[in-house]
Amino acid sequence: MSDTLMSYDMLQTIANNPEINLTEEELKEVDECVKSIDLANSTAIIEYGSDIQKKLSELSGTMLTNLNSQDIDDIGEVLDTTVGYLRDIEEEKGKFSLFKKAKEMSVREKYREAEKNIDKVTGTLQQHQIQLMKDCAMLDQMYHMNTVYFRDLNVKIAAGKRKLDDCKHLELPALEKKAIETGLAQDAQAVTDMKNQMDRLEKKIYELELTRTISLQSAPQIRLIQSNQATMAEKIQSTLLNTIPLWKNQVVLALGMEHTRQAVKAEKEINDMTNKLLLKNAETLKLASVETMQAANRGFVDVATLDATNKLLIESLDEVARIQAEGRDSRSAAELELVRIDEEMKNRLM
Repeated sequence: MSDTLMSYDMLQTIANNPEINLTEEELKEVDECVKSIDLANSTAIIEYGSDIQKKLSELSGTMLTNLNSQDIDDIGEVLDTTVGYLRDIEEEKGKFSLFKKAKEMSVREKYREAEKNIDKVTGTLQQHQIQLMKDCAMLDQMYHMNTVYFRDLNVKIAAGKRKLDDCKHLELPALEKKAIETGLAQDAQAVTDMKNQMDRLEKKIYELELTRTISLQSAPQIRLIQSNQATMAEKIQSTLLNTIPLWKNQVVLALGMEHTRQAVKAEKEINDMTNKLLLKNAETLKLASVETMQAANRGFVDVATLDATNKLLIESLDEVARIQAEGRDSRSAAELELVRIDEEMKNRLM
């Protein structure tokens, strides 16, 4: 059985028997409290135990305020965001879904962006963890205060019941006997007043018992809330010590893979370019070698060129001979014409 359940069972036993497990000092307090109860004073009965009831009411208000101030949904949202980041850290064709505009970001910029997100989530989780630990400490104090108020109520209830028992068995019978003996109206009224005050005291004791029941129920509730807060704090601590480092490792691995992918891509481009250059150089070398061999095996003057040149030379010589023949024929014709002209002139002169 847990400590919380044991404490609750112990409180239930005390509730059923108000004076059980009371220390000697507390029993003395019960005796003093019995003596202080004045049934003749109506205000005293009204105020009897009201200070403890007020403190318990303030304690319940503090618990409610504490619960309202705890944004558990916000903590869950932060944890869900952390898990979402872990799922988003994946590499697909060099793009990281964790980062916005991944194409435009360098590896260094991606790392800085991831580091910024990690620090943000870590800071938020640490703040919640600190607040939860403070709340656990406060709930310990509230549980202790509730226990103190519970015992104070037991003292008040035990004193009230003892006073009520004394009235039933001692004071009221004495007043009733006196009223019978004297037959006076004021003595009869005293009996009636005593019964009314006893009835009011009994109702007050019942109210205090209801308050004590609330206090009894508050004990496990406080422990349950505290357990939930501690569990959440432990979960956040586990996230800070395990999940966040794992997240950082995954980011580093993802970025390392991206860097390696870029290096492999660059190396592939270099290899492809080298292969292209080698192939191109081989083709150029082949062409140059063929042309060199052709030039080496070729004569100084081609036969075809010599043949064509010879034909042109022969044609040139024939043309020159023809022109010379035509020139001689022309000159001969001219000389004959001049001779004819000279003869004709001589004939006329004679």
